[in-house]
Amino acid sequence: MANATVFLGMITPAGRVAYVTPALPAEVAISAAAQADAPVQAQYRLAGPCVTSRCGFWTGEHCGLGERLVASYAETVGDPEVDLPRCAIRRNCRWFAEQGPAACAACAHVVTDAR
Repeated sequence: MANATVFLGMITPAGRVAYVTPALPAEVAISAAAQADAPVQAQYRLAGPCVTSRCGFWTGEHCGLGERLVASYAETVGDPEVDLPRCAIRRNCRWFAEQGPAACAACAHVVTDAR
């Protein structure tokens, strides 16, 4: 992932991420959210660089969060056919590097504010 937090996509009414490409600075989403009633995490998905051992999800070898999300998504929907979205960070995405295309299916459903 890049060295800065980026605006990855918008949260749709169905609770999925609609990705934007190319990546935009996170300030774009934060600025737009400042004019809305809902917090930024309810409207937009941001992605930051992996901080490895400085993260509570780091197992010492890989991202435990990515692993758990893929496993949880697979339990819920089975083994989905993965049509990879146009994702601006895939080339540098730790989840994709470690979990493969299944990470993309799970990622599109990650919402950090489930109001």
